[in-house]
Amino acid sequence: MLSKYSKLLKFISIIFLTLATFLAAQIFLINNKVFEPSNGYFTESQLRDMGFNIVKNERVYLIYNKKLIIGSDGDFLVDFDQYVPKTYILSNNVVQVKADFIANFLKLTKINDVYYDKPFTITSISYEDDVLTITLSVSARKEFLSASLSNNVLSLKLSPAQGDVKVPSGVSISKTNHTISLGVAKAISSYKVTYSGNNIVVEMEPVIKRIDYIQRTETFAGRTFTVNYIIADPRYTNIAPLLPSKGIGSTATLATILSQNGYSNGVNANYFDPSTALPIDIVIANGKVLSHRYGLRPMFIQTVDGKAFIKKAYVDITIRIGGTLLLVKGVNTTSLSEVNLYTSEFALRIPNDRTKTYIVVRSGKVSSIGYVASVPANSEVIMLSNDVKNKFLPGLSVGQSVSIELYTDEGYQIKNAVGAGPLLLQDGNIIPDAAEEKLRYGGGIPTTRADRTIIAIKDGKVHLITIEGKNGSGMNFDEAAQFLKSKGYESAMMLDGGSSTSMVYAGKYVTSGTPRNIPVALGVK
Repeated sequence: MLSKYSKLLKFISIIFLTLATFLAAQIFLINNKVFEPSNGYFTESQLRDMGFNIVKNERVYLIYNKKLIIGSDGDFLVDFDQYVPKTYILSNNVVQVKADFIANFLKLTKINDVYYDKPFTITSISYEDDVLTITLSVSARKEFLSASLSNNVLSLKLSPAQGDVKVPSGVSISKTNHTISLGVAKAISSYKVTYSGNNIVVEMEPVIKRIDYIQRTETFAGRTFTVNYIIADPRYTNIAPLLPSKGIGSTATLATILSQNGYSNGVNANYFDPSTALPIDIVIANGKVLSHRYGLRPMFIQTVDGKAFIKKAYVDITIRIGGTLLLVKGVNTTSLSEVNLYTSEFALRIPNDRTKTYIVVRSGKVSSIGYVASVPANSEVIMLSNDVKNKFLPGLSVGQSVSIELYTDEGYQIKNAVGAGPLLLQDGNIIPDAAEEKLRYGGGIPTTRADRTIIAIKDGKVHLITIEGKNGSGMNFDEAAQFLKSKGYESAMMLDGGSSTSMVYAGKYVTSGTPRNIPVALGVK
């Protein structure tokens, strides 16, 4: 008894397995047309579209390429020779024929989920702006394409396919057994496939190389240099000034500053006063002003929306106390002016001068009035001349609202900025006032052949560059400008150089000099 039931169950399972296997393949490619059965049956109109002639009276007659199929009570007799039971149904005088019968009768080949009499043809392939368009001789269906993305390599297989088609640059092709395989040379992070008419459209998101590093031995004007490049995409990276852990007025090596701030890549940044270790020129880190301008020297600027440029820009820092707006003259400095601003990063003692009024600001409010030697945590200190205070703020009191505001000449919002120079290139050319620019920098900075740290922009990418002479001497202003122009840079300026020049990539120095203590690093991550 158990044996009888086991045989029955085995038979039923075979039936269901066969049915499931067939139902998984729902696409038929016949006479270069695509057909999809419904519930395992083709309709009479589909059969006619395939090329069957159909006659119905007491019986059903199907004629295909001189072959005759006679139907009666759901069974077919093929060419008076082959009897196939339970093959069609007749409902409301409309014939529906099982798809598996059509597959066997037409001797169709099966590949993946497609039955076909002959492959479709790939008529064209185009590849532009990371969009691959494959045009077929038939309506495009998802069953024709198998796509895989592994280790950023996108592979496409089309089947059943044929065709000798011109392949665009950046795409490879191979053919085997009615399968055409396409590969994309570019590294891909993700993709989306859509089917429109006869087109398979593959939209790809390339892998963004956020940070790259190159070291080259460069020969220029008969001399040889070791040149390091960190190349960063400002849309996807933070190119930020970084301070030693002890703050402004302290120094540390480049590698130490980067490590203390969680960065692995960067270069030295601003010039500085060796006697105070205070940076010279503007420093803005993640929107916070840490050092003010020094004349109209060039700045590297990264905006909050991921743009980057190098220019001589006008930047005003103002403080609004109540309804009074004051222009800041100094930030985190020991030099006295009418309006100074000190942030919690300032590591030195705030100058104590009896001609000044000191205002402690916390959470956007005046929290106290009177001298403090250092900036309290999470606070700022404003130092005003008594003349300014008496003239513009005679009613200054605790609790008044305070805001620090940053204005730029073209209205962009600064995320990060450093100031240095000289400016070398603008709009792809050596600046026209190069002679005057050199005069703005003392100490032989423009004229001396020295190791150089440079920041430059090309094709929307920010390049941090160090140049070290193989024979112990680097480049002067003119040589650096000509070298960078020959490399196609659009804009460029010098950062602090000479013994300060250093670069760290992946946590290790790639420059050869002995690391010097510096007050500001420019990190990338």
